[in-house]
Amino acid sequence: VGYGVDPMPFIMAVLFGASASFISPYGYQTNLLVYSVGNYKLTDYVRIGVPISIVYSVLVLTLIPVFFPF
Repeated sequence: VGYGVDPMPFIMAVLFGASASFISPYGYQTNLLVYSVGNYKLTDYVRIGVPISIVYSVLVLTLIPVFFPF
């Protein structure tokens, strides 16, 4: 607003970043519940979460400017 750019792309980036807890079971309460009940290891979350996080990051970083231009 003060810099002459729309703040919405930055707000959306923070919003999507805050909901990207794929790598760690401690990032979200449902992950923690499944982690303890399902006998998962931390390496299971890292092994599956890193590729998901990479794809998610690429999609978010390419689609935010399309839908929320500066």
